Amino acid sequence: MSFSFFPILLLATLCLTLKNGLAQDTELKSTLESAYKHWSIAIENKSPKAWAAAITMYRQVTTRNLIVSQGSIFPKAVFETTISPAETSNLRLLEAQAVGDTAHLLYFGKVNVGGEMADIPDNLLMLKFFRDKGQWKFDSNKIIHLRSRPDLQEKLKQGGAPDFLDLPEFNPPGKAPTPPAICSVPQYISGGTIQSIGFETEVQINGFDYYVKDNVLKFFVIGGLNNGANQILLKAKKIDVPKGSDRALELDLFTKPSKPGINGQRVFHYEYTGSGEPSSSRSTWELSMPVTTEMNVIVAE
Repeated sequence: MSFSFFPILLLATLCLTLKNGLAQDTELKSTLESAYKHWSIAIENKSPKAWAAAITMYRQVTTRNLIVSQGSIFPKAVFETTISPAETSNLRLLEAQAVGDTAHLLYFGKVNVGGEMADIPDNLLMLKFFRDKGQWKFDSNKIIHLRSRPDLQEKLKQGGAPDFLDLPEFNPPGKAPTPPAICSVPQYISGGTIQSIGFETEVQINGFDYYVKDNVLKFFVIGGLNNGANQILLKAKKIDVPKGSDRALELDLFTKPSKPGINGQRVFHYEYTGSGEPSSSRSTWELSMPVTTEMNVIVAE
């Protein structure tokens, strides 16, 4: 009797665990969908107050900083996009998952953000959420295109089970990012380019960070540049490259063009030539707009 009792007990425990797991997933799904709906309605109604209540503090601040750094008006510019919130009711839910204070909903189907349905291919849509002060709030979305994976696209289209959900990029990170500082309205609206080929590079400009690895990054300077002191820190680490490949490390900063059709004025340039041991403790540079200034850099071998 005892021999048969344990398998029955194990089976009952397994069923209870599965049932509880499904209940938790259903509850999480409902909570996250509700949070996304609140954000969507705020966007559709162009309500700054409702938008601020529905979105994470991290996204509020990063959105505000980017808007004012581009010379636009916040929060008015939040609602001046032609992109609409994606409708999820016609999509297939693949996963509702939470790790720590981060969570996501992952969908498959025709992700419509303002186009003709007939022209929209089947892709993945990831909706990301953070827990702010104990409450789940929408943060951002990401469309993952499947044009290079027609096999996976067709498998999911036929109702097949996804086999990629355990990959790191399909798991919430567990910890929400800390909201950045609120930037000032820029004296000079500025942009930058970091060319970091064969390097992993971190740049900090007046307290705001930019990162690029073995690629070229174009960005708006958060808070812009100022006449006088600007703190510019650049740290670069060499990474492995194919034998015979060239490395390149350059940083350029530009002010906004005064008229359409002309280039902005370059006010800062650094290029690492690979000679000597470049290092400097200096981090504050006087920029008298629009004069080009040189800088040193710390490069880790």
